[in-house]
Amino acid sequence: MIRLTKRPLPPDITIKSQNDYRQDAVVDFLAEDCHSKCYICEIKPTTINVEHIVPHRNALALKFDWSNLFLACGHCNNIKGARFDNILDPTKCDPEEHIALSVEVPNNFIEKVLVETLATDENTLQTAELLNLVYNGDSTAIKKHECSNLRNEHLSPNIRRFYQYIHNYHKEPCLGFADIIRKEIDRSSAFAAFKRKIVRDDPELALVFAEALK
Repeated sequence: MIRLTKRPLPPDITIKSQNDYRQDAVVDFLAEDCHSKCYICEIKPTTINVEHIVPHRNALALKFDWSNLFLACGHCNNIKGARFDNILDPTKCDPEEHIALSVEVPNNFIEKVLVETLATDENTLQTAELLNLVYNGDSTAIKKHECSNLRNEHLSPNIRRFYQYIHNYHKEPCLGFADIIRKEIDRSSAFAAFKRKIVRDDPELALVFAEALK
């Protein structure tokens, strides 16, 4: 999860019904503000949902509130549902200051995503619980396989490529790999929170790419 900036909707776009927040203009606007990523797991999904960060429970003020709408994949939307009602809002805080996400990739497979809390407030703890279920959940056979696919078919290849870019940068720093790394740690990149932590945890890289990490 990374920080997001949501623009106000243009005055000619209104949300007064469920069909309204699924209309092309709203979804396109939302996708651009969310970098076409699920705001929870950071995958660039093929199955897209308009997700209410605060469950509306049929309260119209929340159901049709533009500030309450985010882009989510089907996996995360199904897990979060109405169960989590107080997670971090990435438009109001920087989730990277509250939660650190990391992985190890033994034998090209990620056995578990590590979700480290950097604060103890309720929003942080709820978000950490949600992220743990999103990446590591195994409450049912379906969830176990979904999480495994998310880790190993999507997250793992991204992280392996990123480590290769870092290796190439150290080996041939003049060949443009610095620009590739900057692009990969931009918040628009898939799984950017993981990649940004990798860079921050390396003192040399953290210094070189300090501006890109802001």
